[in-house]
Amino acid sequence: MRIAAHSLGGVVAVDMATATVPLWTDSLVTFGSQAAFFHVCDPRGGQLTPYAESTPVHLPASLNRWTNLWEPLDMLAFAAAKVFRLHDGTTPLDLAISHQASTGMWTHSAYWELPHVASVIRDAMGGD
Repeated sequence: MRIAAHSLGGVVAVDMATATVPLWTDSLVTFGSQAAFFHVCDPRGGQLTPYAESTPVHLPASLNRWTNLWEPLDMLAFAAAKVFRLHDGTTPLDLAISHQASTGMWTHSAYWELPHVASVIRDAMGGD
């Protein structure tokens, strides 16, 4: 399964991929997502252990790859690599998206219009 998810959809996708009976996910792309923040504040359960300061949470093999896009001015987007480690010990790939002046201060919905986001999703999904 390959999933691309925005905002709360990213939280749901991580929850599903790490549930006690998981949705096996080969490639996950999240953008503008709060999965890391929510797990730190209120552990999500499933196969995930609670976050402990300076001890990343190890993700199960059911979440194989994770690319997380976030825009630094998006107050609803969070980096994942400081909170999580993939099953092979690597970090999720956090990619900061440059702020576009044309989006003003409301950046949370701007991901849908950025060609770079579409390119990252295409690459992560194995498309041409």
